[in-house]
Amino acid sequence: MKAFRTLLKLAERDLETLRRALADQVTKEANVVQRMHGHEQTIRAEQQLAQRDYESARAYGGYAVAALQVRKALEAERVLINQEIERLRTLITEAHVEARKFERLIELEEQREKVKREKRENAELDDFATMRAARAGKA
Repeated sequence: MKAFRTLLKLAERDLETLRRALADQVTKEANVVQRMHGHEQTIRAEQQLAQRDYESARAYGGYAVAALQVRKALEAERVLINQEIERLRTLITEAHVEARKFERLIELEEQREKVKREKRENAELDDFATMRAARAGKA
């Protein structure tokens, strides 16, 4: 049973490690989304400047190409992070199942120990009752 408890501790440690990794990825995704919103605001500001000023309008064409590349890069980064989040969620689910198996094995072992202990106690009570009956028969 000690081995099961050790395995359970290891499974719980692995589960906690996966949870921390998932939290890190969720934070990364939030940061990327925030950067995407900031980028969109910058694009809107540049568009408004381009509408007001001829020189800004001429420069906006080159800026738009670069801004589109940045937008695509941010979206690709977000997709990769989301894939990692899904992978980690799958691993966490598997780790939960693994930990639950060890918990169940520990429960079963404890039940077996309880049954053994009860049988031993009952046998001791039977021996005691037999000895008492034998003494009562001699007296």
